[in-house]
Amino acid sequence: MAPNPYPGGVVAGDVRSTPPTAGLGPGAVIQTHHGNRLIETLAAGDRIVTADGGSMRISAITVAVAPARDLCRISPDALIEGRRGGRKSPLILASQQIIQVSGWLARAMFRRNQALVPVCAMVDGELIRHMKLDADLPLFQLHFETPALFRAGGLQMLGAAQKQHSF
Repeated sequence: MAPNPYPGGVVAGDVRSTPPTAGLGPGAVIQTHHGNRLIETLAAGDRIVTADGGSMRISAITVAVAPARDLCRISPDALIEGRRGGRKSPLILASQQIIQVSGWLARAMFRRNQALVPVCAMVDGELIRHMKLDADLPLFQLHFETPALFRAGGLQMLGAAQKQHSF
């Protein structure tokens, strides 16, 4: 097994932004204060549950089309919601989408109690793998006033800071 090239050295308080290639595929279940909703049904102004149990208002949602080969698929068996009897569909993420890893897994992989890493750092070829589909898929990126950790599919991931308008 090759060593993991990601040191996991970024902790939540140090994150300034998400990569422009980050995002979630259609069907991602996002926790809101009005229950779970599919990402494609959210709009600017909706309030979502943050990783610390608080809430944050979505300031904007951008959608880009990406080749599936640039995306990662997380099996429902790897997701908390899949194990609780929730939706049994995979979670599709851009390979550069930042997720939070904590507990024993973060200690084993990154020698920290928690780390923010691109999902591609977690690829194992089975539960989390690169997609090989020859197609394009929409990627949804949530923007907030400041970067925020939110819950999707039972994972905690980083939402982008609000896009700045140029005048």
